[in-house]
Amino acid sequence: MGDTFWYALPLPTNMSDQDIEIVDAEVSDVPPDVEVVGYGAYHLDDTEGIPLLTTDTDPHAPKFRELKDYSKGFKVKAKAVSEIVYMAHLRITGNVQKNPTECRYDYRQGGKLYSQSLRCSFELRLKK
Repeated sequence: MGDTFWYALPLPTNMSDQDIEIVDAEVSDVPPDVEVVGYGAYHLDDTEGIPLLTTDTDPHAPKFRELKDYSKGFKVKAKAVSEIVYMAHLRITGNVQKNPTECRYDYRQGGKLYSQSLRCSFELRLKK
């Protein structure tokens, strides 16, 4: 318990004909015994790809605290996949029994604010 890890939310994809600006994201159904430490958004070039699930202690993991954080807002061009990956920094606080299944992105397009829920899932279990 007390271990922290980083989880990559689904990579934003803009299927529309207009650019969008991602303004916020979150794991919507954080299970009991998991605490959200924070969120960050990082350029794929800086993370050398999408680090799906990694711990703070992994020597090969990106040093997220040292990278530029784009979570205050970043653009995704029309008909493009984002170059920024949104990461949840989570801490295990107990015996995790449930997996999260949903994430949410808030984005702005054409002056309007939208919210979209996406399926996302990972499994956490402590070693016995």
